Amino acid sequence: MTTVRQITQELLRHHDMRVIFGNPGSTELPFLAELPEDFTYVLALNEATATAMADGYAQATGRPALVNLHTAVGLGNAMGSLVNAAGARSPVVALAGQQVRAALPTPALLVNRHPAALAQGAVKHTAEPARPEDTPEVFGQAILRAGQAPAGPVCVSVPMDDWERPVDATADGFPLKPRTGAAVPDPAALAALAAELAEAGAPALIAGPEMDTQAGYDATVALAERLNAPVWLPAFTSRAGFPSTHIAARGPLPSSAAGVREALAGHDLVLALGAPVFTYYQWTGGPGTAPGTRLAHITSDPEEAARAVTGTSWLGSPVAAAQTLDRLLAGAGTRPRAVTASRPLADGAKEPGSDGGRSEEASRAATSPAADGGLTDTEIFTVLAKVLAEEAIIVNETPHQLPAYWQSAAGSRPGSFYFTGGGGLGFGLAGAVGVQLARPQRPVVAVVGDGSVQYTLQALWTAARYRVPLTVLVLDNGGYEILKSWGRTLGAGPLPGVDLPGIDIMGLATGYGVTARRARTTDELTALLSDAVASPEPRLIHVPLAS
Repeated sequence: MTTVRQITQELLRHHDMRVIFGNPGSTELPFLAELPEDFTYVLALNEATATAMADGYAQATGRPALVNLHTAVGLGNAMGSLVNAAGARSPVVALAGQQVRAALPTPALLVNRHPAALAQGAVKHTAEPARPEDTPEVFGQAILRAGQAPAGPVCVSVPMDDWERPVDATADGFPLKPRTGAAVPDPAALAALAAELAEAGAPALIAGPEMDTQAGYDATVALAERLNAPVWLPAFTSRAGFPSTHIAARGPLPSSAAGVREALAGHDLVLALGAPVFTYYQWTGGPGTAPGTRLAHITSDPEEAARAVTGTSWLGSPVAAAQTLDRLLAGAGTRPRAVTASRPLADGAKEPGSDGGRSEEASRAATSPAADGGLTDTEIFTVLAKVLAEEAIIVNETPHQLPAYWQSAAGSRPGSFYFTGGGGLGFGLAGAVGVQLARPQRPVVAVVGDGSVQYTLQALWTAARYRVPLTVLVLDNGGYEILKSWGRTLGAGPLPGVDLPGIDIMGLATGYGVTARRARTTDELTALLSDAVASPEPRLIHVPLAS
C-alpha cells in the first residue's frame, strides 16, 4: 500500500516541483523523511527567506514552487513574503506542518489552531484535509489553483501523522491532473475593441507583469507597431511587460493620479494589458484619466478588474487578447505604422543605432567618482548596462533608485527584471537566489539597498552553501532614503528610525561565506562586477552612494 507521502511525491514529480525550499521544524520531519534522490531541498535560515526564494523560483520558472513551513510560527514568519508573492502573482505553494491529529483539540505545543485563517489574508486558497487520505487530493487541488490565472500563492496545512498513512493510489480521483490553460476574452468584445483601436487617433498601451513572457513581448510589440502606440509599464511594476529598449517604450507610469492623467493626456484610447489601473503611491485624488481619454482593460484577475479606478474591464488572458487584437487589426487592413519618437521616449529607450539613450553627460559622469567618494545611482546602473550581457537578469529592490535603473540599465528580454510584488522589503536578495537557481544559464544580479538587504540577509548563507553564482550589489546610502524622500513629500518634520549607521555589510557577508568587496569608483565597480558575474560562486559588492 502506498503512503500519503509517497503519493504526494509522485504528485510533485508530475508538476515538476522537485525543488523544496524550507527551514525544517519538528512537524515537517515526517514529510521530509527519506526524501528521494531526484528531489533537492534548499535550506534557508528562516521561513521569510525560504518563501522569498520560492517566490523568485516560481516567477522565473513560470510554474508552482514548493516552500515547506513550520506550523503556525513558521507560517507567521513567512507572511510578509507571501504578501509579496501575492502581489507578484507568484504560484508559491506553502506546505505548512501541523501537530498530529489527536493533539489538535488539546493545548499541545505547535498546534496551528487556525491554519486557514492565519494565511487567508495573503494567499488565494487555504486548506487542511479533513482526513489523512484526502491529503493528496487537497494538495493537488492547491497546486492547480496556484498556477491557474490569476496565479498566486496557496497554503495547505497537513498534520504530521498523515504522511505515513496508507492510501489507495489506484482509486479514482488520483490527483495527477493537467494544468488548465488561460481563458480567452469574449470574441465579440475583442472584435469591438479592435474596431475602436483602428479608429483611434492616438492610442496608447500599458503592459503589465502578465505580459512578461516571449509570447507577451511579441504580441505587445506587434500591437504597438501596428498602432504606432507608445507603451507604458505600471508604476512599481514587479515585472517588465515590454522591452525597455524598444522605441515605443515610455517606462513606468507615475504613481499618482495627477501624474497618470498628465502622462496619458492626449491619447483618446488607452489599452491596459495585464496591468493594474492604476498603482498609486502618493494619493492625489481626482479622475483616473483626463477628459477625452477612454481606457480599456484586459486582465486575468477579477479583483484587479473590480478595483480599476476607470475604464471598462474584460476578463481573460491579456497575452491571448493582444495576439487576437493584432490579428483582427491585420485582417481589417490596419498595417503597421512607423513607430516614431514624436512623444518623449522612455528613459533608456533606443532610436535605431543609438547608444541606448545615455547622454554624453551621463557617459562622462560614469568615468569618474562623485566628489564625496561615493557613486551616483546613474553611474552605477550605467556600469551595469555596460558590463552585463543582454541575457542578464536584475532583481531590483532599491525603490529610491528605480528611475536610474529604467534610465540606464533596463533590459530587452523577457524575464530580465524582478521587483517586490507587494511593496514590502525582503524579496530582493532571497528572491534573487531563487531566480538564479531557476535560471542557471543567465547571470543574475541582485541590486539591493543597505536597508532592504537586512530583511533576508541569511540568503547569503544559502547562496554560499549551494554555490549559487549570484552577484549582489548593495547600494549604501546609510538609511531608508525612500522614507526620507516620502517624508519631504508629505511635509513631515524630522523622522525617527530612517538612518542605519554602523552596519558592517561586508563583514556580515563574509560571515555567511560570501566574498565581499567595495567599489568607490566606476572603474572599480566595472572590474569587480565583471569578475563577479564570471564567478561560479556568489559575490557581494558594497557600493557607497554619493550623498
